[in-house]
Amino acid sequence: MRLLNYQAPGEQSSQFGLVLNESVVSFVSLQQRCNRHYPELSNMEAYLRGHPEGEKIAQQLASTAAEKWAQFESDALALDAVKILPLVPRPPALIDFALAPEHLFNSGCTLARHEKKWPVSAIIRAVLRNEFRKNKHRVEFNCYKSNHNAIIGDGDTTIWPSFTSYLDVEAELAFVVGNASRGATEGELESGIAGYTIFNDFSARDVQWPELMARLGLARCKDFDRGNGIGPFLVTPDEVPAPLSLNVQVKVGERYEWNGNTSGYTAHPVEVLKYLTGFRTILPGTIVGMGTVPGCCGLDRDEWLLPGDLIEIAFERLGTLRQLIPSSIALKEPSRWGKRLELERFLVER
Repeated sequence: MRLLNYQAPGEQSSQFGLVLNESVVSFVSLQQRCNRHYPELSNMEAYLRGHPEGEKIAQQLASTAAEKWAQFESDALALDAVKILPLVPRPPALIDFALAPEHLFNSGCTLARHEKKWPVSAIIRAVLRNEFRKNKHRVEFNCYKSNHNAIIGDGDTTIWPSFTSYLDVEAELAFVVGNASRGATEGELESGIAGYTIFNDFSARDVQWPELMARLGLARCKDFDRGNGIGPFLVTPDEVPAPLSLNVQVKVGERYEWNGNTSGYTAHPVEVLKYLTGFRTILPGTIVGMGTVPGCCGLDRDEWLLPGDLIEIAFERLGTLRQLIPSSIALKEPSRWGKRLELERFLVER
């Protein structure tokens, strides 16, 4: 199933539903047609709290609707007619890992090139290359807590922080937790994953180096407002049997197209959840990012966003997450990497 929060045309309230036959049907209408009422399907939060029971109920309703589509079609809306809302608008936590060594190597080389002059930059890149060759299959569960109050959804516009000239995106596979108990078996943990989605981790790259060196928690490079794109759907695990073999494509307007695959991750999502539940309680609705898919961000390639860009992140089986960059910006700080002359025509005074 592909589950979503959405607004119908002309409506202000949000609805919880699923995609059937490329149309959107609310769980309210499905239950009314079937003369049923399930609290687990009242909204996304209730669904996740009641997982996995809610998933079983939703699957039954979806099967009934698919078999008797003629009876349900009048309640359906075209997918492109609805406004898709943030998948989990108020997650209890947003945790991001860095489980793609190739991305870490590529991005480290770009950072070194911008931050340090030759020959220091060349020495750093050589060290990074050597470390990557030795450790490219090593699993290291390095993670940080992202700003869970900064969620935006499909079709939303982020901000361009006034302190950065090098805004970037990161295409990541993410999973959303249902109920995952501490000390659970691997099978129980597998059922603790409620589904998969796309995570776009907006990043301010020219302020990242000193913050990486400090590693003290909240950081301007990652935790600014409207900086975490999630969506468009929660895709149940039965539709993603091999999460580490998904093709990924990122389009940045008409200027760039980046391609990658989730095979670049060194750990399976179940292993990630096992690590997390080994030392803390993970509440339903927690979003966990796996890290940037190699080759699927500007820092990997030294290619950068411009104001007005449309970002399209497509994951096989998960759909496409579209987000917008503001068309005008106000910069209040000089970039540590030097002035980007191509930004001059987008600047406004504030």
